Amino acid sequence: MAAKREVNTLLLSKLARARVASESGSDFRLARTLYYLGLAFVAGGAVRPVPSLDLSDCFLLASLLVAAAGVLMKRPTINLAFPKPFLFGFAVFSLGAISSLPTALHPLDSAGAFARFVYTTIVWFALGAVVLRSRRHVEIAIGAWIFSVATSGLAAIGQVLFGANVYAAFTTVPAAAAAGQHATFVGRQIGLSVHPNDLGGAAAVVIAPAILFATSSRLIGVKRYAFVLLLCLVLACVALSGSVTAFAASVVGAVMWFGTGRMSTRHLIMAAAAVALAGASLVLINQAGSSSVASPLDRVSQTLGLTNTADATGIQRLNLDAAAWNEVVGSPLYGVGLDGPSNAQALGGIGVHNMFLFTWVGAGVFGFLGLLIMVMSTGTSYIAAYRRSVRHEERTVILALATSFISFLVVALAQPVLFIRYGWVPAALLLPVRALQRARDQVIRREVALDHGILLQRHSKSPS
Repeated sequence: MAAKREVNTLLLSKLARARVASESGSDFRLARTLYYLGLAFVAGGAVRPVPSLDLSDCFLLASLLVAAAGVLMKRPTINLAFPKPFLFGFAVFSLGAISSLPTALHPLDSAGAFARFVYTTIVWFALGAVVLRSRRHVEIAIGAWIFSVATSGLAAIGQVLFGANVYAAFTTVPAAAAAGQHATFVGRQIGLSVHPNDLGGAAAVVIAPAILFATSSRLIGVKRYAFVLLLCLVLACVALSGSVTAFAASVVGAVMWFGTGRMSTRHLIMAAAAVALAGASLVLINQAGSSSVASPLDRVSQTLGLTNTADATGIQRLNLDAAAWNEVVGSPLYGVGLDGPSNAQALGGIGVHNMFLFTWVGAGVFGFLGLLIMVMSTGTSYIAAYRRSVRHEERTVILALATSFISFLVVALAQPVLFIRYGWVPAALLLPVRALQRARDQVIRREVALDHGILLQRHSKSPS
């Protein structure tokens, strides 16, 4: 009976997916294409057609406008699938951000930062739930995200070979370059991002999905080799960024992914071969390049102060955390503003490199609690979505996104990434997965209710 019930569930699930796809597959096609393009440049924060917007912003805003027009004209049925605790956490965060505006050091900048957070965690999240109408759409979006990070890795290799300013004609480089100096981080590259930490952080977050796609048995031939190449470029981002936090987050993501037991021996060999290929290629590129790349061991030694205490950025960040804690103890209820300059000014010139402390300093205790609730709600939503899944492919995608979000949290402990979109991608892509599961379950319930009604009708007509 249990086996028969499982077969019936799978058949109903297949019918439901086909019904949902037929009802909404062609909706929002243009908006969805623009959304893919936005994710294809999400790691390229230095590619800015206008000073205040990068290329990803432009595509995603265009997608939002087209999707909004489609909703107004067609009025389709839309399930945004926001978890209720997530929205409650956002409301608490908003209370802290708004109540801290009167005490903010730069109120207008703080209000702008809050608006940016609203756009990232509410508007952009909802956009994905609207335009991604099938599991294939979600998988294409993940592929575009991997491509974005890999492209930045390819750009970082170009910087090693041809110099740090090779892309200065179409990218924004650090302020030093604007003053006529060379935009160089010793032993580190920025790719198409604005800082080496962003290059490494974006790669660390996407590690698990990149491994999933590179080792997927569903991909054969050219597609398989293409994603293996993209995985190598993602690994190059981590190595060339010189970010110790990215190293740690990548290791956490990879170990968690391998530890789930979803990897066969063949997949492990493929992943190890990709790491070896990426490492050997980077050695050759570094020897032929015009700039020297610091090895991971050198960066760890520098960060921890094992070679020179004055260069120990790890110790400096711990000191910043201590200063931030003193700030929140002195004024726990209200913050100094969510913008970076206010945070840096309150702490003596440099903002705290921790997303949670940054929020508490900027938006007070309500902002901190709200963000914590949002993060915890996202984590429990991954678990619920995993339990709700009925197919192996669906479970692996959810597991990869959950692992990616954990890597983001590791990055967030040592980088101020509250407004950085590449970190929130795994949470944003969870919403369309939840929406698809809800739509599928509704179809299943409707079919079961219909079948049950037919059976009751036949039973009532049968002779007694």
